[in-house]
Amino acid sequence: SLYLSIPFCPSRCHYCSFVSHSVERAKKLIPEYVTLLIREIEYVAPIVQKLGLRLETVYFGGGTPTAISSKQLEQIICAVEQHFDLSHLREYTVEAGRPDTITMQKLEMLKRKGVTRISINPQTLQDSVLQTIGRRHTVEQFYNAFDMARRAGCDHINTDLIAGLPGDTVAGFDDT
Repeated sequence: SLYLSIPFCPSRCHYCSFVSHSVERAKKLIPEYVTLLIREIEYVAPIVQKLGLRLETVYFGGGTPTAISSKQLEQIICAVEQHFDLSHLREYTVEAGRPDTITMQKLEMLKRKGVTRISINPQTLQDSVLQTIGRRHTVEQFYNAFDMARRAGCDHINTDLIAGLPGDTVAGFDDT
């Protein structure tokens, strides 16, 4: 399996323990990060090949990989395509975690590049809880992003939910 970390998000959620930075605060770091990640892909791929390892899954996680531009994300995906044998892949996932980072352009590019699963992560479907935890999207944006993904031809979509978020209730989680 190949895991690629894109440690940038539109904003930092109050509960988050991942290494990630808000795009607003780290915007100037993103181009260099993309360049260095591609360089690491170029370095690691021959080692994988020499060891005779067969790549079966690719996972872009974060942060929120779709927080970077479509062009930057495509550059990384192209580097993976160019340097790894993807002929044995069983799953190719990109976290499109934050609904407020999803565009039709990004979804169409992911589909065109062979991504087989995306993850859209509302965490909760309670607008008041989203505000409490520092997420800058609404429940409606989640549903719109999910519908957009379906229209783009994404057949496999998972969503992450978190139980016990600050401000949530058993009834609110049950509703979610």
